[in-house]
Amino acid sequence: MKKTLPFDTTSGDYLSVLLSLWLPRYGWLVLLPIVVCAVAGFVFDERLLLVALMLLFIVVPMLISFLYTYYMLAPEARRAVIRKEVEIAEGDYLKLTYLDPEKKSADEKADRAGRMLLPIAKEEDKAPLPPLPLPKPEKIAWQDVVGVKYTSRFTVYLLRGPRLNFLLIPHSAMTKDASV
Repeated sequence: MKKTLPFDTTSGDYLSVLLSLWLPRYGWLVLLPIVVCAVAGFVFDERLLLVALMLLFIVVPMLISFLYTYYMLAPEARRAVIRKEVEIAEGDYLKLTYLDPEKKSADEKADRAGRMLLPIAKEEDKAPLPPLPLPKPEKIAWQDVVGVKYTSRFTVYLLRGPRLNFLLIPHSAMTKDASV
């Protein structure tokens, strides 16, 4: 049994892994009309090249925004990116324990504010938002793990579900002494 160090992932990491899983499966459906229009434009009529460019620069960004709204705004996406620890018993279960987010230091906040282009409101001007409740710890049976994929930065556990659910575990959270 292995236990990870506490970690969180960003929504950008989640989206990049989502695209790396989605594109090999469905990407040809997006590229096929563009390629057909481009080839037909070179062979028959140049106006079809404009159609290919419209597909590329209008339709493809709309599809990416659909991916964002369908997958990234789902409750599963929040559970995938919040701070957690994972206990892995291969062949048995994955146990996710959700943790409170780390408080950012004043230096980190000032550094981020300095990098932003627009001025931001001062801390005293902002009304504090109530924190979202943490999900309860959950145990995922190993039968619901469809597969495991390794990327350069993450171990991705593909999970069975109505949407393309997966769990990202950074390699940095898996230490040699993380075994329990």
